[in-house]
Amino acid sequence: MNCLYVFGMRPWFGLLWVGLLLLFSGAAEANPALEGYARYDAFVEELRQIAQSDRATLTSLAKTRQGRDVWLLTLSAGEPHSKPAVLLVGNVQASHLLGSELTLRIARQLLEPAADDEAAATLLDQYTFYIIPRPNPDGTERNFEPPFYESNGNARPTDDDRDFRTNEDPPEDLNGDGWITMMRVEDADGEYMPHPDDPRIMIAAEAGKNERGRYRLFSEGRDNDQDGEFNEDGPGGVDFNRNFTFRYPYFKPGAGPHAVSEPETRAVADFAFDRANIAVVFSFSPHDNLFHPWKPDANSEKQRIKTHVLGDDAGYLNFLAEKYRAAHGGKDAPEPAKAEGAFSEWAYFHYGRWSLSARGWWIPQVAVLDGEKSDEKRGADQRNQLRWLAEQDIPFVEWQPIEHPDFPDQTVEIGGIPPFYALNPPADQLDDLADRHTRFLQELVTLLPRLELATQVEPLGGGLFRVTATVRNTGYLPTFAKMGAISEQVYPPQLSIQLPEEAKLVHGSTRTALGRVEGGGGSIEHVWLVRRQGKATAAKIIVAAPAVGQAEQEIELK
Repeated sequence: MNCLYVFGMRPWFGLLWVGLLLLFSGAAEANPALEGYARYDAFVEELRQIAQSDRATLTSLAKTRQGRDVWLLTLSAGEPHSKPAVLLVGNVQASHLLGSELTLRIARQLLEPAADDEAAATLLDQYTFYIIPRPNPDGTERNFEPPFYESNGNARPTDDDRDFRTNEDPPEDLNGDGWITMMRVEDADGEYMPHPDDPRIMIAAEAGKNERGRYRLFSEGRDNDQDGEFNEDGPGGVDFNRNFTFRYPYFKPGAGPHAVSEPETRAVADFAFDRANIAVVFSFSPHDNLFHPWKPDANSEKQRIKTHVLGDDAGYLNFLAEKYRAAHGGKDAPEPAKAEGAFSEWAYFHYGRWSLSARGWWIPQVAVLDGEKSDEKRGADQRNQLRWLAEQDIPFVEWQPIEHPDFPDQTVEIGGIPPFYALNPPADQLDDLADRHTRFLQELVTLLPRLELATQVEPLGGGLFRVTATVRNTGYLPTFAKMGAISEQVYPPQLSIQLPEEAKLVHGSTRTALGRVEGGGGSIEHVWLVRRQGKATAAKIIVAAPAVGQAEQEIELK
């Protein structure tokens, strides 16, 4: 595309612009914020190395539009689908590459000790870990490609501004530094003003404080389709974390033509529904519910469609959140934005499982020097981020003026905080973060429900027996989330009795679905009446649920 025509610049300035783009193109070949993070080919090679373990298998769930695989790594000794499982999902938001990296490291930390450590081997004997480390590989890969901005969509062409054209208004790197940052346009009617103590930061002016805005803010780029909006219809694609059915954001950017419209989301959802043994879903996402647990709402709970965590489940999720915070050790986690079509909410409200979602890392609070103190609360997070960037020797993109054809005779400047750094830590922190999450997952499986069975046989005379079975849950969690019963997507424990041919039931069924068995010793009792007609006395009682496990006991009718 001819930049002289597109930007409407004088010829000499256009040539200068081309020179700047060529000058910076070499520096923009790699995303400096993601140094140490694996691109797709290196990521697949790591998966293949992990899968060489005799306790691991690697399979593809689907192919994306660009031909990449959505990989599933299964960790288990023996038959994986016959025991309780945890589904671990990496960066459900493509730009949050931390989640993808942590899942690979967690897999190694679960597998490698199992070769010579009995406790680690027993863990994989008793439980299965299904790991989908990079559910949106096309969207993830785009974050490594210049110009660098946080991209979360896959490769589907989209018409986000509903003008019957696709991908016609992408962001542009107007200052040639390789980043897509912000663009401020001086305007007396603007809503924003520089922070009084740090003019690098823009804050919203408040009329109640007798403030007047001086700037309008846009993302860096041009209004290519001349509709008054900037970068609203670039190569955004469909966001995996906005394409699920719960609170699906109809007709909004990144949502897709309909819920679960993409090969990636469909493959993950189908896999989950096909695995009744999944007890807990743990995902990495900025929609954190471990440092900021979901809150129940009594009024909402009366509605037919549930939109808040149920009161019967909230206490258990809060306890798991406390365990996670203790294992993680962080504090002052940022408040998550409202989720729409998010994977973690779908996993609880529609898939019916215990759903845990972790941001994993965030910029820590940096001590404020005397000369940096301010009474202004607005922009506090950005000022802290700037202090952290300075500690890491990461430069702020200083505001610099450019000539912008969409704003003739106005002052336009490009600058701001570079993207990615608020979501993804320096790569040298990844191993330590993985250690913390592995410890939590190892503790999590010890909190899953565990069934025990006690029986009593009472002869009533004339070959008639009363058989009583007491099913007890000695784990911490109930046998399923209450939301799972409402969504009808969980398998409740099944209690069955197996009798010899010479015996028959007088009262009761050979197989009975039990309700939720509460954790911490909760129990359910069931009674049968059995008549023995011959000499055979042996019978068996079994209680089992795919996501809980099985207990059985033989009894004698005598």
